[in-house]
Amino acid sequence: MKSIRFIIGYITLVLLFLSGCGTNASNNEAATADAKKGLKKITQVTNWYAQPDFGGQYAALEKGYYKEAGLDMTIEPGGPQISEIQLVSSGQAQFGMAGGDEILLARQEGIPIVAIAALYQTDPQVLLFHKDEPIKDFNDLNGRTVYVAPGVTYWEYIKHNYDVDKVKEMAFSGQFTPFIKDKSSVSQAFMTTAPYVLKKQGVDVDYLLVKDSDYENYADVLFTTEDYIKENPDIVKAYVEASVKGWDYYKTNYEEINKVILKENPDLDPGAMKYSSEVLMDLVFEDDAAKHGVGYMTEERWSTLSQQLQDIGLLKKKMDVNEAFTTKFLGDD
Repeated sequence: MKSIRFIIGYITLVLLFLSGCGTNASNNEAATADAKKGLKKITQVTNWYAQPDFGGQYAALEKGYYKEAGLDMTIEPGGPQISEIQLVSSGQAQFGMAGGDEILLARQEGIPIVAIAALYQTDPQVLLFHKDEPIKDFNDLNGRTVYVAPGVTYWEYIKHNYDVDKVKEMAFSGQFTPFIKDKSSVSQAFMTTAPYVLKKQGVDVDYLLVKDSDYENYADVLFTTEDYIKENPDIVKAYVEASVKGWDYYKTNYEEINKVILKENPDLDPGAMKYSSEVLMDLVFEDDAAKHGVGYMTEERWSTLSQQLQDIGLLKKKMDVNEAFTTKFLGDD
């Protein structure tokens, strides 16, 4: 049930995990020096190519926060052909990034991963529509063509809870061309990128934020395995604290870090990066994070999400969500 981050301009790129092109892979001398300093070599894999959505992780790397925490960190980019959950559960990476719903569904399949921080309090996924269309809520999608990738969990929730029985579903290919041509249509997208991209093409859009459907999903959730937590609690704590510190730095220094990200992914548009950085601030730093800090999670939200997945038949039985997430590494009171 992977939520694919289709972004115009680099959907054709195929990045191979462990190919040696990661952030630190080319610097063998530095890696050797770090090993001599006693740094623990670890890898985290994001859920898409390098972009501002992962700004805090790159800030923590660039500013040396991971190194200060005793970690020789490599950030590997994800992509459409990469399963972060598989890489972490198999030990090829120590930390990964996924949606909260993906974590619960993986645990149902017997994959013992655990959420350790939710970077996005608000999921940036939206349903786009043309600006002049009379769409006010999710019921107004009925009778329209909706471009959405097969198996997208939030769409299953919306179909279950709203009057959209006459929607014509079309598979989202990563390109907005069909959406642009059909002004009555709707398309899945990320609010951090799509409005800017389409505006540059002369297309004005508005959107329904998936969270407004009451689907209680966390996005870009950092996770590891039960065994790794049990065997390496100090490393997990160091990783989470350095990542949070990176996000706190990115909040006021995103233009500096975006230059680093651009080196990792030269296909990005600097203007789009600035747009993304400004939009994601509320998603990361508001709601519970405003009081408790970046990454904060609650049992209430995880329980609600679990129940929602049960209600739509994706989770087959009640789950103890306290086994699926932990806040003990976040340092909140």
